[in-house]
Amino acid sequence: MKEIILYPGNWLYNAGVVGFLQVLEAARLPGLDVQSFLSSDGMVKISDFPDSLFEKENVNGVPLSLFSRRFFQESWDLLLSEKKKRGIDRERDIAKVIQGIWGVLFNVYYRGFFSANTNQIRPVLQKFDDFAIKAITPVSAPSKVSCSFCGDACVTFDYKNRFSCEHSKLLGSSSSTDKGMPNSFWGNDIQHGLPICDRCSFVLLCSHLALTTLADGSRIFLNAPSFQVMWYLNKLVREIYARENIASVREILGMSLIELALRLGVQLGVWTEMNIEVVSIKGEEVSFCSLPYEVVQLLLDKEIASSLVRIGEISVLRMVLEKRFGEILEMGERLMMIAAKPEKSWGKSERKYINSQIGLERNRKNEVKLMDFAASLFSLHALIEERMGGGWW
Repeated sequence: MKEIILYPGNWLYNAGVVGFLQVLEAARLPGLDVQSFLSSDGMVKISDFPDSLFEKENVNGVPLSLFSRRFFQESWDLLLSEKKKRGIDRERDIAKVIQGIWGVLFNVYYRGFFSANTNQIRPVLQKFDDFAIKAITPVSAPSKVSCSFCGDACVTFDYKNRFSCEHSKLLGSSSSTDKGMPNSFWGNDIQHGLPICDRCSFVLLCSHLALTTLADGSRIFLNAPSFQVMWYLNKLVREIYARENIASVREILGMSLIELALRLGVQLGVWTEMNIEVVSIKGEEVSFCSLPYEVVQLLLDKEIASSLVRIGEISVLRMVLEKRFGEILEMGERLMMIAAKPEKSWGKSERKYINSQIGLERNRKNEVKLMDFAASLFSLHALIEERMGGGWW
């Protein structure tokens, strides 16, 4: 098999690649190690797929590959509510899984890419499977055109090869020839629109899998110049958000970088020094949030990351994220003065200050714990001063 090489591009394509890798990981096949595809140079390099990835299983009369089945099962896990999934076994009731997710995929997310009519799903399901397998099968002879997304010419161009709202309702638009409607994206027609190969089309159909849905209904994706960084960061986001009560995307990014530093150390090298941003999608609006370079470097420092984890207070993390480093020292000094007195003698204003700044009981339980917490703040501030004075920026 000719090696498949995927380069980081725009955030939508990057999310698609991460989602595509999630489908491969979900296959759980010997010899299919997604982490081995993540190159240290930021690219994804796939040299071979095991034959078992394309083994067929009969699903209501349609021979469907494991690759396609995992795509629908992963989509079902992420896009449907627990209420709608109730009573359905994702492994055994694959026909019900596909029936439940099909309309969501091709009426809501990728409207019209395949017919969303679930009453006529069998022939379209077969078409989807053929398309998916062909899309990730390299070809040796170059085509007459190169893909605008991956830049490759040795790929197939057989199905809906002009980028439109069928690939992404957020960034694509309708063709100017459809029903005589004006076109909001110039050049998006069959003659002059952005060419997109079948492989990249399928990759974009996986973009929803890389998004983490927050409590307010918005969805986020952590974007970076390296697929290796994106793969680990977005895994951490899902894990952190599942266990923490976090409302701010800036805080989610900060905590993800701290986890990255503690778990992987400096393995990701130079890529962590480049721009890492949160893409936030709410309704039809897409917004972006990033942290200053120096803040990213502080959070990725293992000693500082460990110190922030030991402290465990969102209020302190916010000070670092917003570069309010002096306030960390001021907070420590004020708390030290309070802790120098027995707890019974703390006044109303002092208790109010403690409660407004410290959320964890273990940090404010008594004067001893408060003194230890203040000392942790001094230590954190000293580390930050040392790093900033070390010629980083």
